[in-house]
Amino acid sequence: MSERVGNGKDGIRVAVLSCIHGNMEALETVMDDVKSQNVDLVVCLGDLVGYGPYPNEVVNYVERNNIKTIMGCWDEGIAMNNTDCGCNFVSDEDALYGHLAFAWTKSRLEKKHQDFLKQLHNTATIKGTKAGNLLFVHGSPRSATEYLTESTHDLILLERAAAGECDVLICGHTHIPFARKINGTLNVRAEAGIKNEIHTEIYGKESAPQVLELSPKLIINAGSVGEPRHGSPASTYVIFNDKTQEVEIREVPYDVQKTMKALQGVGLPDIFAERLLVGKEIAAKDKAIVCEC
Repeated sequence: MSERVGNGKDGIRVAVLSCIHGNMEALETVMDDVKSQNVDLVVCLGDLVGYGPYPNEVVNYVERNNIKTIMGCWDEGIAMNNTDCGCNFVSDEDALYGHLAFAWTKSRLEKKHQDFLKQLHNTATIKGTKAGNLLFVHGSPRSATEYLTESTHDLILLERAAAGECDVLICGHTHIPFARKINGTLNVRAEAGIKNEIHTEIYGKESAPQVLELSPKLIINAGSVGEPRHGSPASTYVIFNDKTQEVEIREVPYDVQKTMKALQGVGLPDIFAERLLVGKEIAAKDKAIVCEC
């Protein structure tokens, strides 16, 4: 999914949402905030369903309001009728919780909403902005299940952005928002071997390293609307201004108790309600650089 946005003198303001996870109360509250922020475009990075009590309502809202949306890993699992979400949980207990949530969501989601998830694209691109090309992904350009975090090594982030042929890489999946501008140089030296031996024989010294200037990249993570994990129950989303390259991380409180009550009412494990209140992940997952969650 790609489009071109004109370079107006004022630039564009893009609101980016991610990881709604069936939390209708949070989605409506966040969208009320978005509507007050004078944005030009709203993009959702997927995971509309999973864990939350309102999968049908969330998908219906996104479709009805024509919100540009890409496919998250939960959306893919449900849409493709998989048997589980593929999450790489640390313990059997954690895996049981994840499988219960997947089975419950899959059993509740109406076919028309499953069909909507199935037709979503994996990425979206906006070309021709003042900040260059913007690439929207759920996890990373490499995989929807890869975690890109604030502590991910600069070289990995640079490689992912370069692989995605973008200047600004906008992702979700971790449920923790951040923004990082990365600049750098790369020293490249011939390894000891035939090339270096030839260079030494001809010039009497080893080859000097070549210094490559790496083009700056901006990495943005939108956090989560429906299941925040940044230590607060408030939803997060970001607004990006392509002209100034300013990234505003917005925290929006919503009626957490209402969603908790709904979760308990449909019979899902209490752990899903409890972690909404603390804004942290309780079920443990293996968060290696590339995971399957």
